Amino acid sequence: MQTKTLALGAGALLSLAAAGSAQAQFINGSFESGDFGGWVTQDLGSPFWPLGVAPAGAVNTFGWPWSNTPTDGLFDASHGFDGDGGTGPVNLIRIAQDVFIDGPTLTFDYRGAWDLTFGGVLDRTFTVNVEVLGGGANLQSDLILTATQGTTVLDTGPLAGVVDMSAFTGLSVRVSFDWLVPEDFSGPAQFTLDNVNLVPAPGALALLGLAGLQRRRRRRN
Repeated sequence: MQTKTLALGAGALLSLAAAGSAQAQFINGSFESGDFGGWVTQDLGSPFWPLGVAPAGAVNTFGWPWSNTPTDGLFDASHGFDGDGGTGPVNLIRIAQDVFIDGPTLTFDYRGAWDLTFGGVLDRTFTVNVEVLGGGANLQSDLILTATQGTTVLDTGPLAGVVDMSAFTGLSVRVSFDWLVPEDFSGPAQFTLDNVNLVPAPGALALLGLAGLQRRRRRRN
């Protein structure tokens, strides 16, 4: 995984802190509402398979040798990772949310498939970008996966993603899951995302456990 972090000066950090706050922890991080409630989304103008929230067992029309298998609950986010990226209005599929970073580690589950043997020359990528609150200037970019042109991967299998968010602890930012599709229909594909979480530092987890133990003791007394 390749990480690129832009240097943040004191002024930029103050601007982030003053830009307003967002909720701590992701809303609807496993898409269990059955829709994108809490998220900001963007799809290609003409997608191979539209961005949506899919139940377990769903498959797209290409018929990959695996069906939709959420890793947390009954739903996940799903899309075709292909479409009019070269000539359409946008070339990014995006699932984003403003969140207060109260834990230094972002975790999520993902799975993909692609057949890029249809003459394309540009790779597709899956990246996690951290932007200013509300979207805009990019503060950090983590390349998670590259689908290389000329290759066929029928199933990556369930994979776990981890991104270091420690540079933004105590700040409100936008976290965006971005899939770049730079060409037009250069090969069918499929992608799923699920179980998006912020994980507190081990010390914070220990403090939470201690606080819970103290509350239980007070109730017994």
